[in-house]
Amino acid sequence: MHNNATVATNSRSNADRLRLFTEESIAVHEQYRSDAESLRQFRHFIKWQVAYLMPFFSEFETRPDTAAAVEFIVSDLMGSGISARDADVARIIPIMVRLLPDNALQALAAAMELNARTLAINLANCRELSERIDISKGVSERDYCAAFRRTTTLDECLDLIDLTIVLGHTLKRLVRNRLLRMTLHAMHYPAHAAGFGAMQDFLEKGYTTFHAIDDVDDFLGEFAERITAVFTRICEQPLADLDPIPVRRRV
Repeated sequence: MHNNATVATNSRSNADRLRLFTEESIAVHEQYRSDAESLRQFRHFIKWQVAYLMPFFSEFETRPDTAAAVEFIVSDLMGSGISARDADVARIIPIMVRLLPDNALQALAAAMELNARTLAINLANCRELSERIDISKGVSERDYCAAFRRTTTLDECLDLIDLTIVLGHTLKRLVRNRLLRMTLHAMHYPAHAAGFGAMQDFLEKGYTTFHAIDDVDDFLGEFAERITAVFTRICEQPLADLDPIPVRRRV
């Protein structure tokens, strides 16, 4: 009886967190999607930022499993083309609360928290940059880092890294859950037919990406070390040492 009550309490807590951070994420999306110019600048900003960040993780590209995992974290958890997915989440939270196990709800809530907080940081940085330059014409590393430092702190970034690693360990446990795999498989066609394809594709991609990693603990340790170094560079490297030449996409 006590265990059942504890599970029910945890489920409500994770469901509430999922609702909270989904609402926050959608609110951030609305801040840039409601204005055509803001949307244009933000899309250019995110494309540039993803292209800027990915080369820092080049050593992971030699292993297909970790290359996919880095791309999933940088693009699917932190990218801009995710507003449709977040809208899907908002509409089907009651269904997910009934169908998904508590640890899956916990992972999804953590993913939405990471998404909402990262979106807020990205939007603040984009606005700071767009007040000075037309982002579509290119961004220099120096301008990017200077804007980042005016809107964000290294401590905030380290908090997001911690959240990402906790999420990764939760996903590691989930990929061992055969029932969850069967549930996701069974939901594929109904979800797309019902108009929730973006959400379903995100869940499937997260599951298959982490299922393919040979050693999740090793990957998460390496990833945490590398992204900490990246954010430390962004926040603390002397600006005079950074590239001042605007580029459309760093490769």
